[in-house]
Amino acid sequence: MERRGPGSDDMPGGLAAGMGARVVTGGMTGTIGYLTDGRDTGRERFEILHHADGHVLRAVCEIDDEALLRDVTLAMDADWRARDGFCRIVKAGVPYATMWFDIGDDSVRMAARVGTRASNVTLPTPTRIPYLGLHPLQGDALIAAIRGTEDPGRFIGIAAVTNSVSPNGDEACGAVPLRIDVAYLGREAISVVAGDFVARRYAIRWRDDWPAADLWVRDSDFTFLRMRWDQVSTVYELTSVTTLP
Repeated sequence: MERRGPGSDDMPGGLAAGMGARVVTGGMTGTIGYLTDGRDTGRERFEILHHADGHVLRAVCEIDDEALLRDVTLAMDADWRARDGFCRIVKAGVPYATMWFDIGDDSVRMAARVGTRASNVTLPTPTRIPYLGLHPLQGDALIAAIRGTEDPGRFIGIAAVTNSVSPNGDEACGAVPLRIDVAYLGREAISVVAGDFVARRYAIRWRDDWPAADLWVRDSDFTFLRMRWDQVSTVYELTSVTTLP
């Protein structure tokens, strides 16, 4: 009996054509430091991978003072618009919340376990939302890809769903609709621990009763560079970045 190897004509066309091609077409890995009153109080390790049909963000965040560990994965299309996402939160070594979100054309579905309570929710939306906020800082930076640079200085509302409207993303967890107001403030040079960059500067306001946060992202690819927010005493800054081939 003849054995037929990979790439033979009995394989599905798409699979045969893709054999040997790299799935990941580029991306970056990096770390972000949390500094509170001169103390190192946390860190985020992230990875962005580009592929033929979009992007994937993976991030692990540690907040030492809150004993909080956050594990996030976000999938986006080629225009950086949300497709689905996963968030796991562990507090003081105890699993607190596990949530999966699926973005549809007219709804967002969430399957979750928060504490001992499991739930499945379908949240209707007027149109497909472009942004899913699960609280990693590199995820915050990617809202710049949705806002763009048109009409500088004006806050534009971006329809979104988040897992929590709280500073650390660990309170009242669920599928929460919100409008995030984002203003593009221009380009400027910035120095962070990871180096010197040309940045786009944005202001982000998650709630009307909160001050806007200042956010700087790398001009070329929306990599997080720095965030300063008067709501908290912590400053967040990129400490390392490596471009993937």
